[in-house]
Amino acid sequence: MPQRRLEPVTEIPRPPEECRLEVAAVVERRTHTAGVGWRVTSPGHPSLTQGRTLHRAGTLISAELAAVREGLRAAAHTGCRTILVRVADRRAVALLRGERPGRMRRAEAKAERLKPLLRRFASVRFESEFIADSELAHAVGEALDAGLHAAASREEHRLWAMEQIVERARSVRLSRSNSGWVANDRYRVQLNPMRCECPAWTARWANVPIGARRAQRLPCKHLVALAFHEGITVPADLAKLARGATD
Repeated sequence: MPQRRLEPVTEIPRPPEECRLEVAAVVERRTHTAGVGWRVTSPGHPSLTQGRTLHRAGTLISAELAAVREGLRAAAHTGCRTILVRVADRRAVALLRGERPGRMRRAEAKAERLKPLLRRFASVRFESEFIADSELAHAVGEALDAGLHAAASREEHRLWAMEQIVERARSVRLSRSNSGWVANDRYRVQLNPMRCECPAWTARWANVPIGARRAQRLPCKHLVALAFHEGITVPADLAKLARGATD
Protein backbone atom coordinates (compact mmCIF):
# COMPACT_ATOMS: atom_id res chain seq x y z
CA MET A 1 0.00 0.00 0.00
CA PRO A 2 1.58 3.33 -1.04
CA GLN A 3 2.45 5.67 1.78
CA ARG A 4 0.80 9.07 1.91
CA ARG A 5 3.10 12.01 1.58
CA LEU A 6 2.78 14.35 4.53
CA GLU A 7 2.72 18.03 3.74
CA PRO A 8 5.05 20.19 5.82
CA VAL A 9 3.29 21.95 8.65
CA THR A 10 3.81 25.70 8.83
CA GLU A 11 3.99 26.83 12.41
CA ILE A 12 1.93 29.89 13.24
CA PRO A 13 3.96 32.09 15.59
CA ARG A 14 2.31 32.56 18.96
CA PRO A 15 1.58 36.17 19.87
CA PRO A 16 3.89 37.56 22.55
CA GLU A 17 2.74 37.50 26.14
CA GLU A 18 3.09 40.73 28.12
CA CYS A 19 4.72 43.55 26.23
CA ARG A 20 6.38 46.54 27.86
CA LEU A 21 5.88 50.04 26.49
CA GLU A 22 8.14 52.79 27.78
CA VAL A 23 7.74 56.39 26.66
CA ALA A 24 9.63 59.64 27.12
CA ALA A 25 9.19 63.23 25.95
CA VAL A 26 10.92 66.62 26.03
CA VAL A 27 9.14 69.90 25.28
CA GLU A 28 10.88 73.13 24.25
CA ARG A 29 8.60 75.87 25.59
CA ARG A 30 9.49 78.82 23.36
CA THR A 31 8.81 77.13 20.03
CA HIS A 32 6.26 74.61 21.41
CA THR A 33 8.31 71.83 19.84
CA ALA A 34 8.59 68.37 21.40
CA GLY A 35 10.57 65.23 20.84
CA VAL A 36 8.75 62.07 21.90
CA GLY A 37 9.94 58.48 21.89
CA TRP A 38 8.59 55.02 22.61
CA ARG A 39 10.21 51.64 23.17
CA VAL A 40 8.26 48.40 22.76
CA THR A 41 9.73 45.24 24.26
CA SER A 42 7.92 41.92 23.90
CA PRO A 43 8.86 38.24 24.34
CA GLY A 44 10.21 36.72 21.15
CA HIS A 45 10.52 40.06 19.35
CA PRO A 46 13.46 42.49 19.08
CA SER A 47 12.93 45.73 20.98
CA LEU A 48 11.62 48.59 18.85
CA THR A 49 12.62 52.16 19.68
CA GLN A 50 11.29 55.09 17.67
CA GLY A 51 10.88 58.85 17.96
CA ARG A 52 8.79 61.61 16.48
CA THR A 53 8.74 65.40 16.39
CA LEU A 54 5.63 67.23 17.58
CA HIS A 55 4.84 70.82 16.65
CA ARG A 56 2.49 72.85 18.86
CA ALA A 57 3.00 70.07 21.40
CA GLY A 58 1.33 71.74 24.38
CA THR A 59 2.30 70.43 27.81
CA LEU A 60 4.75 67.68 28.67
CA ILE A 61 1.83 65.45 29.71
CA SER A 62 0.20 65.92 26.30
CA ALA A 63 3.51 65.01 24.64
CA GLU A 64 3.81 61.88 26.78
CA LEU A 65 0.27 60.83 25.88
CA ALA A 66 1.12 61.31 22.20
CA ALA A 67 4.09 58.97 22.70
CA VAL A 68 1.79 56.43 24.41
CA ARG A 69 -0.52 56.55 21.38
CA GLU A 70 2.33 55.79 18.96
CA GLY A 71 3.71 53.08 21.24
CA LEU A 72 0.33 51.36 21.62
CA ARG A 73 -0.04 51.23 17.85
CA ALA A 74 3.42 49.69 17.51
CA ALA A 75 2.69 47.14 20.26
CA ALA A 76 -0.65 46.16 18.72
CA HIS A 77 1.12 45.60 15.41
CA THR A 78 3.32 42.92 17.02
CA GLY A 79 0.21 41.00 18.13
CA CYS A 80 0.68 41.80 21.79
CA ARG A 81 -2.41 41.11 23.93
CA THR A 82 -1.27 42.22 27.38
CA ILE A 83 0.87 45.26 27.97
CA LEU A 84 2.62 47.22 30.72
CA VAL A 85 2.81 50.97 29.99
CA ARG A 86 5.48 53.02 31.76
CA VAL A 87 5.26 56.82 31.77
CA ALA A 88 7.38 59.20 33.83
CA ASP A 89 4.63 61.63 34.89
CA ARG A 90 2.19 60.27 37.49
CA ARG A 91 -0.54 62.59 36.25
CA ALA A 92 -0.32 61.05 32.77
CA VAL A 93 -0.72 57.61 34.35
CA ALA A 94 -3.74 58.85 36.30
CA LEU A 95 -5.34 60.16 33.11
CA LEU A 96 -4.73 56.84 31.37
CA ARG A 97 -6.48 55.09 34.25
CA GLY A 98 -9.50 57.32 33.80
CA GLU A 99 -8.79 59.53 36.81
CA ARG A 100 -8.72 63.34 36.91
CA PRO A 101 -5.61 64.53 38.76
CA GLY A 102 -6.28 68.23 38.05
CA ARG A 103 -7.71 70.71 35.59
CA MET A 104 -6.08 69.55 32.36
CA ARG A 105 -8.87 69.58 29.82
CA ARG A 106 -6.71 69.11 26.72
CA ALA A 107 -4.74 66.27 28.28
CA GLU A 108 -7.97 64.67 29.49
CA ALA A 109 -9.39 64.82 25.98
CA LYS A 110 -6.23 63.27 24.57
CA ALA A 111 -6.33 60.45 27.13
CA GLU A 112 -10.00 59.87 26.31
CA ARG A 113 -9.11 59.42 22.62
CA LEU A 114 -6.71 56.64 23.58
CA LYS A 115 -9.49 54.38 24.90
CA PRO A 116 -10.19 52.64 21.55
CA LEU A 117 -6.49 51.78 21.29
CA LEU A 118 -6.37 50.50 24.86
CA ARG A 119 -9.37 48.25 24.20
CA ARG A 120 -7.34 46.40 21.58
CA PHE A 121 -5.46 44.74 24.44
CA ALA A 122 -6.87 42.08 26.75
CA SER A 123 -5.02 43.56 29.73
CA VAL A 124 -3.25 46.89 30.32
CA ARG A 125 -1.22 47.89 33.37
CA PHE A 126 0.25 51.33 34.05
CA GLU A 127 3.31 52.37 36.03
CA SER A 128 4.89 55.75 36.73
CA GLU A 129 8.63 55.45 36.38
CA PHE A 130 11.53 57.49 34.99
CA ILE A 131 12.92 55.64 31.97
CA ALA A 132 16.73 55.52 31.95
CA ASP A 133 17.32 54.04 28.50
CA SER A 134 20.03 55.40 26.21
CA GLU A 135 18.33 54.34 22.95
CA LEU A 136 15.04 55.90 24.02
CA ALA A 137 16.80 59.09 25.10
CA HIS A 138 18.58 59.20 21.74
CA ALA A 139 15.29 58.84 19.83
CA VAL A 140 13.73 61.67 21.85
CA GLY A 141 16.78 63.88 21.36
CA GLU A 142 16.91 63.32 17.61
CA ALA A 143 13.21 64.15 17.32
CA LEU A 144 13.65 67.35 19.35
CA ASP A 145 16.65 68.39 17.24
CA ALA A 146 14.61 67.94 14.07
CA GLY A 147 11.87 70.08 15.58
CA LEU A 148 14.26 72.86 16.53
CA HIS A 149 15.67 72.96 13.01
CA ALA A 150 12.16 73.11 11.61
CA ALA A 151 11.28 75.96 13.99
CA ALA A 152 14.36 77.86 12.79
CA SER A 153 12.72 78.29 9.38
CA ARG A 154 10.52 80.91 11.04
CA GLU A 155 12.52 84.07 11.48
CA GLU A 156 11.10 84.88 14.93
CA HIS A 157 12.39 81.54 16.22
CA ARG A 158 15.71 81.40 14.39
CA LEU A 159 17.95 83.00 17.03
CA TRP A 160 16.23 81.13 19.85
CA ALA A 161 16.57 77.81 18.01
CA MET A 162 20.26 78.49 17.48
CA GLU A 163 20.69 79.15 21.19
CA GLN A 164 18.98 75.85 22.03
CA ILE A 165 21.16 73.95 19.55
CA VAL A 166 24.26 75.51 21.12
CA GLU A 167 23.07 74.45 24.56
CA ARG A 168 22.36 70.89 23.41
CA ALA A 169 25.82 70.72 21.82
CA ARG A 170 27.39 70.77 25.29
CA SER A 171 26.35 67.14 25.84
CA VAL A 172 27.86 65.87 22.55
CA ARG A 173 30.87 63.54 22.89
CA LEU A 174 33.55 63.80 20.21
CA SER A 175 36.09 61.10 19.45
CA ARG A 176 38.82 60.72 16.85
CA SER A 177 38.60 58.16 14.05
CA ASN A 178 40.77 57.37 11.04
CA SER A 179 38.58 59.56 8.86
CA GLY A 180 38.23 62.49 11.25
CA TRP A 181 35.73 63.07 14.06
CA VAL A 182 32.78 61.01 15.30
CA ALA A 183 29.99 62.51 17.44
CA ASN A 184 28.34 60.40 20.17
CA ASP A 185 29.85 57.22 18.64
CA ARG A 186 27.28 57.50 15.82
CA TYR A 187 27.86 60.25 13.27
CA ARG A 188 30.94 61.28 11.30
CA VAL A 189 31.27 65.04 11.37
CA GLN A 190 33.59 67.65 9.81
CA LEU A 191 33.75 71.44 9.59
CA ASN A 192 35.43 72.27 6.29
CA PRO A 193 33.19 71.86 4.43
CA MET A 194 30.45 71.40 7.01
CA ARG A 195 29.10 67.87 6.96
CA CYS A 196 27.37 65.57 9.46
CA GLU A 197 25.59 62.23 9.04
CA CYS A 198 22.82 63.00 11.56
CA PRO A 199 19.19 63.38 10.40
CA ALA A 200 18.95 67.03 11.49
CA TRP A 201 21.70 67.96 9.00
CA THR A 202 20.90 65.49 6.19
CA ALA A 203 17.41 64.00 6.08
CA ARG A 204 15.44 67.17 6.75
CA TRP A 205 17.20 68.99 3.90
CA ALA A 206 17.56 66.12 1.42
CA ASN A 207 15.02 67.52 -1.09
CA VAL A 208 15.82 71.22 -0.64
CA PRO A 209 17.94 72.96 -3.32
CA ILE A 210 21.48 73.74 -2.21
CA GLY A 211 20.86 77.50 -2.37
CA ALA A 212 17.97 77.28 0.09
CA ARG A 213 20.00 74.98 2.34
CA ARG A 214 22.84 77.48 2.56
CA ALA A 215 20.42 80.30 3.30
CA GLN A 216 18.24 78.58 5.91
CA ARG A 217 19.99 75.57 7.44
CA LEU A 218 21.52 75.92 10.88
CA PRO A 219 24.40 73.72 12.04
CA CYS A 220 23.34 70.66 14.03
CA LYS A 221 24.48 70.16 17.62
CA HIS A 222 27.27 67.80 16.49
CA LEU A 223 28.73 70.45 14.17
CA VAL A 224 28.41 73.06 16.91
CA ALA A 225 30.27 70.79 19.33
CA LEU A 226 33.10 70.33 16.82
CA ALA A 227 33.18 74.08 16.15
CA PHE A 228 33.53 74.70 19.89
CA HIS A 229 36.40 72.21 19.95
CA GLU A 230 38.09 74.17 17.16
CA GLY A 231 37.58 77.48 18.99
CA ILE A 232 34.59 78.79 17.03
CA THR A 233 32.04 79.92 19.61
CA VAL A 234 30.15 82.90 18.11
CA PRO A 235 26.69 81.86 16.80
CA ALA A 236 26.98 84.20 13.80
CA ASP A 237 30.24 82.49 12.80
CA LEU A 238 28.58 79.09 13.12
CA ALA A 239 25.73 80.16 10.86
CA LYS A 240 28.27 81.53 8.36
CA LEU A 241 29.99 78.13 8.24
CA ALA A 242 26.65 76.47 7.51
CA ARG A 243 26.13 78.77 4.54
CA GLY A 244 29.38 77.44 3.03
CA ALA A 245 28.24 73.79 3.06
CA THR A 246 28.61 71.88 -0.19
CA ASP A 247 25.87 69.33 0.43
